[in-house]
Order: sequence, then structure tokens, then C-alpha cells
Amino acid sequence: MTEDDFERRLLEQNIQTAQVLGGAIALRDHDTGAHNLRVALYAATLGEALALDQDAMRNLLAGAFLHDIGKIAIPDGVLLKPGPLSADEQAVMRRHSELGAQLLGQLPAFQGAIAVVRHHHERYDGGGYPDALAGEDIPLIARVFSIVDVFDALTSVRPYKRGFDLIKALGIIEAGLGSHFDPGPGRLFVDLAPAAFKRFGDLPEDALAPALNDFRLRYFGV
Repeated sequence: MTEDDFERRLLEQNIQTAQVLGGAIALRDHDTGAHNLRVALYAATLGEALALDQDAMRNLLAGAFLHDIGKIAIPDGVLLKPGPLSADEQAVMRRHSELGAQLLGQLPAFQGAIAVVRHHHERYDGGGYPDALAGEDIPLIARVFSIVDVFDALTSVRPYKRGFDLIKALGIIEAGLGSHFDPGPGRLFVDLAPAAFKRFGDLPEDALAPALNDFRLRYFGV
């Protein structure tokens, strides 16, 4: 086996591991892995439009799969509570980004994904968590991911809500530009979202994974 073959196989194993781990956590939280697959597709679409380099795209995709891995440490009584969370429960839930970063800190293969895992709930105006970072102090891949994560949450059906239609969801994204979201990537995503949502938004879970194949081939050689 050549060194290139070994590196390719290692990359393949890493992204497969990230996808499986992320899907397992998503099943606990959402009863489906579709959210993780959709946000990976949206993130890759936006990342390519921003001309992110190969390393950034790899870290963005791995981070998309693993962004909620810290929820493995959140008690069921908080994570699965059907109603609104109390202030104390919200504080517990918010720990998932720090816990996820701590977990990945023990796995050398996923160091680049920590930026997404730890910082995808930061806000561009500094009002997010866990570190209250603002503007370009927030890693770019985390700024990119936060946009698509919120978009998918808005447009997805949950046991406690209906999904918003595309126009309403994009209106919320636009209203958050410069406050919640980085306005540059945010405006670009607003332009990209109609086509991306039409392509991926209604796909069943078993069709979303094959849709990722093109991105996996480009960035992980699989």
C-alpha cells in the first residue's frame, strides 16, 4: 500500500466514523439522522460557494456531522423534555458545545472539527455561547455552519412544531444578518438556499446519504 493509499483510507475511515457518531447522537435528539445529513449538504454547498480550501471543507463537513456530539452527556430529562426548558435546564443544554469540544479533544482525527462543535452557537454580535465570541473572532467554519444549522432547524418538522416555509425561514435568516449571523456568508446562503432546499429539503433520510457522495469524493477521496 502506498502512502497516498494509506492517507486516503484513513480519511475515508475518519469521515465514516464522524457520520456514524453524529447520526447516533441525532437519533437520540431528533429520532432521525436526517438533520445531520441535511446540514452537511447545506454546509458543503455554502462552503464551496465561499471557495473554502480543502482542509476547511474537510473540517466543516466533519464538524457538521459531529456538531451535537456533546449532547451524549446531556441528561434525558433535559434533552428529551417535550416542553420549554427552565433557565437552569437551558444552562445544562448549552453545555453540549463545550462537552462536545472536550470529547473531540481526545480524538486526534477530529481536531479540526472542534471549531464547529464548540462555536456553532456563537453569534456574530457576541451574544452567543459558550465563549461570547464576536465577528471574525468566531472561526469561519463555525460562522458558516451556524447559518445552515439554524436554517435546517427552521424548515424541519419537530414533534413540538411545524417546519417554516422557505420564505419565512429566509426572512428570519436575513433579519439576523449582522447580529446572529456573519452577513457575508449569510447573504450568500440566502441566494443559494432556494435551490439547495429544493434539492435536499424534502429528501428522505435514505436518499440524503447518497447525495453526499460527490462532496465525500472531492474532499475525502471516497
